[in-house]
Amino acid sequence: MTDDTVPVGNLAISTDAVAEFARRLDELATDIDAWVIRARISADNSMSAHRAVLSTATQRCAAVAEQLHVDATRAHRAARSYDSHESWWAGSAGWGAVVVSGIAAFVSPTSTHVSAFRRSMTGVLPLAAGLVTPTAAVLRAGGITGSPLSVRPTAQNSCRAPTSFDEAVARIPLVAPGQAQVRIEKTPSTAVVYIGGTVTGEPFGGREPWDMSSNVLAMGGQISDSERGVRQAMNAAGVAGSDRIVIVGHSQGGLLAQRIAADPSLSVRDVVLVGSPQSPEGVPAHVHVVALENRNDPIPALGGADSHTRADVTATRTSPATPGDALAGHHLEAYRELARELDASTTPAATSAYNQIFSAEAGPCEATDWRVDRLRKN
Repeated sequence: MTDDTVPVGNLAISTDAVAEFARRLDELATDIDAWVIRARISADNSMSAHRAVLSTATQRCAAVAEQLHVDATRAHRAARSYDSHESWWAGSAGWGAVVVSGIAAFVSPTSTHVSAFRRSMTGVLPLAAGLVTPTAAVLRAGGITGSPLSVRPTAQNSCRAPTSFDEAVARIPLVAPGQAQVRIEKTPSTAVVYIGGTVTGEPFGGREPWDMSSNVLAMGGQISDSERGVRQAMNAAGVAGSDRIVIVGHSQGGLLAQRIAADPSLSVRDVVLVGSPQSPEGVPAHVHVVALENRNDPIPALGGADSHTRADVTATRTSPATPGDALAGHHLEAYRELARELDASTTPAATSAYNQIFSAEAGPCEATDWRVDRLRKN
């Protein structure tokens, strides 16, 4: 999905595009060379009055062709040079590149900008993860995280187990202050857990656990208040270790899904990531992972360039841009379009993913929506 990129000023240009440009320059130069040969033959056979004009024209065209060949060679060399240093780029902790590409990806989230940001994140992820452990200790020591939680049901109803990726994405709780962040659908043998994305951009300290502190902790492989809330909701809903568990998570919810899937006491069989970074640690090999990623959504790019090797199936598309909404590609509605495309796909990978998740049990279920809040001591 991601393209190699060469930084040019404030832009990032695909090396595939550079190579294609070089190829076209070569073709143009070759065409001019062929015309020059024909023109010289014509000049030799023409009247003396026209011979000088044709000779001058052919000389100038030959010079243009020669320069085009030189430019094409330079373009090819630039693309090859970048490719040869790709491992260095991916392995370097380039915070400057992360900042610049991150600004471009979040302000103008084109697929090219997001691709550059994804690649820049790869080099800094190990360093960033190393900073999370002391940060988590400080947050816990200050009572900012790890405080008591209120986990309560807000709605209960009968349902039918989802039969498509579109249905599964549609059931993820919408991001809204004060609303449920978790939905659990339970059949006699299966539990489908839906986890919503980040609710507030506040760094820490509020009643809402789906905040930026939980994002940072989850990205760094640490338990967050939002993860504790999901686990408490699962316990309250009667999700047992023997249940077949499917977790569908959007954004921060996808990070939590991967954390919970790694718990050996739970039988998590399938995880569907919707616009979520793929965890650097990944999930156990027996857990089947499907990732839905819009190419112009910068949030999945936070997982770095290697993340696509961790999912069993990664479905991608470029979501239509919405003027005035830089994160339009991250919204759940944008991912429903991608989910519908995945449902309609007849490729072996898509068919296998569909059968793996939705053919086991499509009967009646009981659904409960859960609201999680931090409780603060006065």
